[in-house]
Amino acid sequence: MTKPDIGDQYEIQLTDLSYSAAAVGRINGIVTFVHRGGPGETAQVEITRVQKRHLHARINEIISPSADRCPPPCSYFDNGCGGCQWQHIKVDAQLDAKEQVLIEALSRIGGLSSLPDIVRHPPLQPLAYRNHIRLAVTAVQPQVEFGFKQEGSHDVLPIDRCEIALPPINRALSQIADLIKDLRCFRVVELTLRTSATTGEVMLILIFPKGYKPRLRVTDSVLQNYPAIHSIYIQSGVRGQPFQIAGRETLSETVSGLYFEIGPDTFFQNNLAGLEQLVGIVQRHTQVNRPTVAIDAHCGVGAFTLPVAETAKAAFGLDLQAEAIALATRNAKTNDIRNADFRAGHLAKLGIVKADLVLLNPPRGGCWSEDLEALDRIAPQHILYISCDPTTLARDLSKLSARYEVGSLDLVDLFPMTYHFETVVGLRRL
Repeated sequence: MTKPDIGDQYEIQLTDLSYSAAAVGRINGIVTFVHRGGPGETAQVEITRVQKRHLHARINEIISPSADRCPPPCSYFDNGCGGCQWQHIKVDAQLDAKEQVLIEALSRIGGLSSLPDIVRHPPLQPLAYRNHIRLAVTAVQPQVEFGFKQEGSHDVLPIDRCEIALPPINRALSQIADLIKDLRCFRVVELTLRTSATTGEVMLILIFPKGYKPRLRVTDSVLQNYPAIHSIYIQSGVRGQPFQIAGRETLSETVSGLYFEIGPDTFFQNNLAGLEQLVGIVQRHTQVNRPTVAIDAHCGVGAFTLPVAETAKAAFGLDLQAEAIALATRNAKTNDIRNADFRAGHLAKLGIVKADLVLLNPPRGGCWSEDLEALDRIAPQHILYISCDPTTLARDLSKLSARYEVGSLDLVDLFPMTYHFETVVGLRRL
């Protein structure tokens, strides 16, 4: 049988959505990822990339559409915007697919079996939920253009709104072009917008090339010319430190009755309603297990530490970012929570300490090996692992499986219209 090559065309039956922007089928027995296909769909496709064990293809014609296919709610989606991947799939089918992705990752990568049923938490708001977006600026003169990168490309698709962003962000987008021109920010290359779902305030971070330090002076009276924007930061390089030039220092958010201040560079979940679902799951675990000492190993500004401290006798939050630790400490004081302590660092450097509960909420790359090894020394009876990536979650659970068993699985669709989601795994010591 001839091996498929780039440009070859085939008819394919697609079976499932993958953990990507593609649906999966087989061509001549070879696993094939079809960009923006739908489960149960028959399509005429063209091979776009050939790998050792996989093929990639695009759809030329849909012969028999998926029952789960729907019109995308955003006009930019069909033009290749990379901000979302699953807008062409019905919301309930997105959740079905995410559950299958999780099951496959835990089985294939984690080698885990006999797992509890997955408790599913559908999105409360499939659109207009995101409180944080980052856009590339492609032109400043003669007119300002900015947008999301197109999928699989460095090309940028100009936009003037985002359907998954909260309304205050879209209101701010309409004023950014004037602001950039008025302030003569001719070398800006990216921008970030953060907003509070509680107050509607918007923070703008203008990002310039690394090493370039713009001399901007913006008074609060000048900022009033852009009523949809409430504070401005500037940043040199995509990994630089934001520097405040106008408006408020932080955003404020209320989560499950607790008040939080959030800085320009501190982590905070980008979906408030979804975060409250996550906090509810964590609170139920702590209310059942009643820990004496709890450690939040990736605490950020305290979004999980403070709710846990309401039940535990003592809660300790760790984070590598000094700004997050400072804000978490301030948030504990504001909420009059006196049994929570925060320090910069990570589990492996914590020293001699014992805890009943450890919360793990690492970035997409998962936990560091030394932090997982530190759990042997800390010996918690329970672990709550909150993950935004099922593949690294499965890898880490495999490492923990000799000492811990999975007691519960919750899937929270925190990122509707994309293939991303959150998983909360309750682990108990064997």
